[in-house]
Amino acid sequence: MTSNTYHVTGKTYGEAVRWLAEELSKTKTAPEERQTAELLFEECFSRMEEAASSAGDFSATLRLRRRWGDVSLILSAKGEAFNPLAGPKELAEADEEEAISLSILLAHKNQISYGRKNGENIVSIKVHEASGKQTGKVCAAIALGVLAGILMKGHLGEAAAQSIDHLFLSSVQTMFMNALSMMMAPMVFFAVLSGITGISDASDVGRLGGRLISVSLAKLLVTTVLGVAAGLFLFRDGMPELLPMIPSSGTSANFSLRDMVVGIVPNSLVTPFAGGSILQVLFLACLFGVMINRAGDRAMLAKELIEIMNRLCMDILDVVVQFIPLVVFASMAKLMMSVGFDVLLSLGRVVLADVAGTVLVMLVAAAFVAVFGKMSPVAFLKDAAGFAPIPFALNSSNACLPQALAFCEEKFGIRKKLAMFTLPVGIQFNMNGTGFYIILVSVLMARTVGVALNADTLLSLLLSAFIVSFTLPGCPGASLIGLSSVFEAVGVPVGAVALFLCIDPIISMFSTVSNVTSNIASTLIAGKESKDGR
Repeated sequence: MTSNTYHVTGKTYGEAVRWLAEELSKTKTAPEERQTAELLFEECFSRMEEAASSAGDFSATLRLRRRWGDVSLILSAKGEAFNPLAGPKELAEADEEEAISLSILLAHKNQISYGRKNGENIVSIKVHEASGKQTGKVCAAIALGVLAGILMKGHLGEAAAQSIDHLFLSSVQTMFMNALSMMMAPMVFFAVLSGITGISDASDVGRLGGRLISVSLAKLLVTTVLGVAAGLFLFRDGMPELLPMIPSSGTSANFSLRDMVVGIVPNSLVTPFAGGSILQVLFLACLFGVMINRAGDRAMLAKELIEIMNRLCMDILDVVVQFIPLVVFASMAKLMMSVGFDVLLSLGRVVLADVAGTVLVMLVAAAFVAVFGKMSPVAFLKDAAGFAPIPFALNSSNACLPQALAFCEEKFGIRKKLAMFTLPVGIQFNMNGTGFYIILVSVLMARTVGVALNADTLLSLLLSAFIVSFTLPGCPGASLIGLSSVFEAVGVPVGAVALFLCIDPIISMFSTVSNVTSNIASTLIAGKESKDGR
């Protein structure tokens, strides 16, 4: 962690702004991030000065802090307690200047935090958040977990190792999986509801939206079929070395497609959420979404509530995934204590298979662009490969949206207005990389635990993975939710998902590349179909 400090007064304010601009230019911050930081510093400094007991000799300490790739401003000064987000009047009653100042701060409230210590007001302004921070933590957790597992296996007795496993390692895994299971049904329910009601708002581009969704789902279906074929070919015998780490309960050898289809309709509104049946949750979400759209303006309050609940579920899941490094450490330590390096080699095979799947998904996207978009697949792949490092580094389809918009406009001449509709909607229906990984691992684990992959089960697996893939939220941990759902559908213990926690961040980066590439392909096809799309 590094930090630089500057003492600011009313007279030296201009110099402080220049110092701040110079220091920020030395960091990995974007120009718009630096401009926002300077604006927030100006607003917070002026409000902090107003709270000072003696404004004449007021001074504050400005500190630029860099830690793990994050960049923050820390502004501290003596004075009366105050909250930078709360003015002397309510926003509606404030005068024009005060209202503008407060509006700026409220617009960036997620970047500002306030505290008070020893008579000082302390305001922290988040300038930049490192995109690969979570991945770095996970890599460190993998290394530490492997080391801890080896040491415990070599130097502790069997009784002591089992005690640590029971009290800490297994407990951490169980709590994390319980938290994921807790959020799975409400997350999918409100995500699908939000998507349906959001699409209905774009009725003026209804035909374009229908074309976009149909092409995207066709691509996803092709990818899912290829995922089944890859799983059957690459993992013919499963991975028996993983069996000691999989709970023996929860499997079901006799799975019926007929029972799954009939069971889609629940016998109560509570059953899908209490039982965690993803297909029943999807049925209710689609039913409620269609009926809310039919209600029109009468359902505006319901639409607002759906957005609030969708955002709340996202925020809760964001908190849950912060514990992934701890869970990865526990998982790796447990793996090393139980089976050793052969498991790491096995999981490495899964990663390599998914990398091959990324290439396969990009080839499928290029084929669709050639057939439906009348564009050279070689040219598309060349441009997509050049853009791939951005989604790979950001590790999020949602976070990559601004760059994808600019890419479609600059490289392919797609109108920005059209891309601003197709790309956000397409995120939900172009989870091709995630879908390939989910079905690949599901086939692997089905063979590992001895589930008979007959025609009935394969069709059920294909249908479950296909539906789950385009209902997953675009956030960290989404693939784990998808694996939990499909595992349950085909009779694989849901607890087996914990085996793949340690490779999920790596898989997620490659899946993001596949997802974004497929989404761009759908936008190109939609733009080709639109008369004024280009």
